[in-house]
Amino acid sequence: MFPSALRPAALRRHPSMGVAHPPQFVAGATRAAMLRAALLGGCVIAVALAVWAGDPTASLQADPALARLLRCMALIKGTFVLAALGAVLWRFGWPLRPPVAAVYAGGTWVLAGSTVLIWQLSHIPLAAVLFHASAIGMLVVGWRDQNAARKPA
Repeated sequence: MFPSALRPAALRRHPSMGVAHPPQFVAGATRAAMLRAALLGGCVIAVALAVWAGDPTASLQADPALARLLRCMALIKGTFVLAALGAVLWRFGWPLRPPVAAVYAGGTWVLAGSTVLIWQLSHIPLAAVLFHASAIGMLVVGWRDQNAARKPA
Protein backbone atom coordinates (compact mmCIF):
# COMPACT_ATOMS: atom_id res chain seq x y z
CA MET A 1 0.00 0.00 0.00
CA PHE A 2 2.74 2.49 0.95
CA PRO A 3 6.19 2.66 -0.65
CA SER A 4 8.77 1.21 1.74
CA ALA A 5 10.29 4.62 2.57
CA LEU A 6 6.89 6.01 3.55
CA ARG A 7 5.66 3.19 5.77
CA PRO A 8 4.92 4.44 9.28
CA ALA A 9 7.66 2.19 10.72
CA ALA A 10 10.26 3.78 8.42
CA LEU A 11 9.42 7.36 9.36
CA ARG A 12 11.70 9.20 11.77
CA ARG A 13 11.05 12.37 13.71
CA HIS A 14 13.29 15.27 12.84
CA PRO A 15 14.53 16.83 16.13
CA SER A 16 14.07 20.45 15.09
CA MET A 17 10.55 20.05 13.71
CA GLY A 18 7.44 18.28 14.82
CA VAL A 19 7.08 16.66 11.41
CA ALA A 20 7.83 13.04 10.54
CA HIS A 21 10.32 12.66 7.67
CA PRO A 22 11.46 9.60 5.73
CA PRO A 23 14.96 8.44 6.74
CA GLN A 24 16.61 9.57 3.48
CA PHE A 25 15.61 13.18 4.17
CA VAL A 26 17.03 13.05 7.69
CA ALA A 27 20.27 11.52 6.32
CA GLY A 28 20.46 14.25 3.64
CA ALA A 29 20.04 16.95 6.27
CA THR A 30 22.77 15.38 8.41
CA ARG A 31 25.14 15.21 5.42
CA ALA A 32 24.41 18.84 4.56
CA ALA A 33 25.14 19.88 8.15
CA MET A 34 28.44 17.99 8.09
CA LEU A 35 29.43 19.58 4.78
CA ARG A 36 28.57 23.04 6.07
CA ALA A 37 30.54 22.49 9.28
CA ALA A 38 33.55 21.25 7.29
CA LEU A 39 33.30 24.28 4.99
CA LEU A 40 33.24 26.77 7.86
CA GLY A 41 35.95 24.94 9.81
CA GLY A 42 38.18 24.82 6.73
CA CYS A 43 37.71 28.55 6.16
CA VAL A 44 38.73 29.26 9.76
CA ILE A 45 41.84 27.10 9.36
CA ALA A 46 42.74 28.72 6.01
CA VAL A 47 42.42 32.20 7.50
CA ALA A 48 44.48 31.22 10.56
CA LEU A 49 47.25 29.78 8.37
CA ALA A 50 47.29 32.91 6.23
CA VAL A 51 47.56 35.14 9.30
CA TRP A 52 50.40 32.97 10.58
CA ALA A 53 52.21 33.08 7.20
CA GLY A 54 52.81 36.80 6.98
CA ASP A 55 53.73 39.90 8.92
CA PRO A 56 52.61 43.13 7.23
CA THR A 57 54.73 45.61 9.24
CA ALA A 58 57.68 45.77 6.81
CA SER A 59 55.41 46.29 3.79
CA LEU A 60 53.36 48.91 5.61
CA GLN A 61 56.47 50.93 6.46
CA ALA A 62 58.06 50.58 3.00
CA ASP A 63 55.17 51.96 0.93
CA PRO A 64 52.04 52.99 2.85
CA ALA A 65 50.15 54.09 -0.29
CA LEU A 66 50.62 50.71 -1.97
CA ALA A 67 49.68 48.95 1.25
CA ARG A 68 46.42 50.95 1.40
CA LEU A 69 45.65 50.07 -2.22
CA LEU A 70 46.32 46.37 -1.68
CA ARG A 71 44.24 46.28 1.48
CA CYS A 72 41.36 47.95 -0.35
CA MET A 73 41.66 45.26 -3.03
CA ALA A 74 41.63 42.63 -0.27
CA LEU A 75 38.38 44.10 1.07
CA ILE A 76 36.83 43.82 -2.39
CA LYS A 77 38.05 40.24 -2.66
CA GLY A 78 36.59 39.64 0.80
CA THR A 79 33.13 40.48 -0.54
CA PHE A 80 33.67 37.84 -3.24
CA VAL A 81 34.66 35.35 -0.54
CA LEU A 82 31.51 36.09 1.46
CA ALA A 83 29.36 35.72 -1.65
CA ALA A 84 31.05 32.41 -2.53
CA LEU A 85 30.70 31.20 1.06
CA GLY A 86 26.99 32.01 1.07
CA ALA A 87 26.44 30.33 -2.30
CA VAL A 88 28.33 27.19 -1.27
CA LEU A 89 26.51 27.00 2.08
CA TRP A 90 23.25 27.18 0.16
CA ARG A 91 24.43 24.60 -2.40
CA PHE A 92 25.41 22.15 0.34
CA GLY A 93 21.72 21.92 1.24
CA TRP A 94 21.04 20.23 -2.10
CA PRO A 95 22.13 16.78 -3.29
CA LEU A 96 25.58 16.83 -4.88
CA ARG A 97 28.36 14.44 -5.75
CA PRO A 98 31.43 14.22 -3.47
CA PRO A 99 33.91 15.54 -6.10
CA VAL A 100 31.74 18.61 -6.65
CA ALA A 101 31.49 19.17 -2.90
CA ALA A 102 35.28 18.87 -2.62
CA VAL A 103 35.85 21.49 -5.31
CA TYR A 104 33.33 23.86 -3.75
CA ALA A 105 34.81 23.47 -0.26
CA GLY A 106 38.46 23.58 -1.36
CA GLY A 107 37.86 26.54 -3.62
CA THR A 108 36.20 28.49 -0.82
CA TRP A 109 39.06 27.66 1.54
CA VAL A 110 41.63 28.87 -0.99
CA LEU A 111 39.62 32.04 -1.66
CA ALA A 112 39.50 32.85 2.06
CA GLY A 113 43.17 32.10 2.68
CA SER A 114 44.46 34.00 -0.34
CA THR A 115 42.36 37.04 0.54
CA VAL A 116 43.90 37.14 4.01
CA LEU A 117 47.37 36.73 2.49
CA ILE A 118 46.73 39.82 0.37
CA TRP A 119 45.45 41.68 3.45
CA GLN A 120 48.62 40.63 5.29
CA LEU A 121 50.68 41.96 2.33
CA SER A 122 52.65 38.73 2.10
CA HIS A 123 53.11 36.36 -0.83
CA ILE A 124 50.93 38.65 -2.98
CA PRO A 125 51.71 37.12 -6.41
CA LEU A 126 51.04 33.60 -5.12
CA ALA A 127 47.88 34.74 -3.34
CA ALA A 128 46.58 36.47 -6.48
CA VAL A 129 47.17 33.39 -8.64
CA LEU A 130 45.52 31.12 -6.06
CA PHE A 131 42.55 33.46 -5.66
CA HIS A 132 41.83 33.73 -9.37
CA ALA A 133 42.49 30.05 -10.10
CA SER A 134 40.10 28.91 -7.38
CA ALA A 135 37.46 31.43 -8.44
CA ILE A 136 37.65 30.24 -12.05
CA GLY A 137 37.64 26.61 -10.94
CA MET A 138 34.56 27.10 -8.80
CA LEU A 139 32.78 28.92 -11.61
CA VAL A 140 33.56 26.13 -14.10
CA VAL A 141 32.39 23.43 -11.68
CA GLY A 142 29.26 25.46 -10.90
CA TRP A 143 28.58 25.82 -14.60
CA ARG A 144 28.97 22.08 -15.15
CA ASP A 145 27.06 21.10 -11.99
CA GLN A 146 23.99 19.32 -13.34
CA ASN A 147 22.25 18.81 -10.01
CA ALA A 148 21.97 22.51 -9.16
CA ALA A 149 18.44 22.77 -10.55
CA ARG A 150 16.99 19.83 -8.60
CA LYS A 151 14.98 19.77 -5.41
CA PRO A 152 16.72 20.40 -2.05
CA ALA A 153 17.73 17.48 0.16
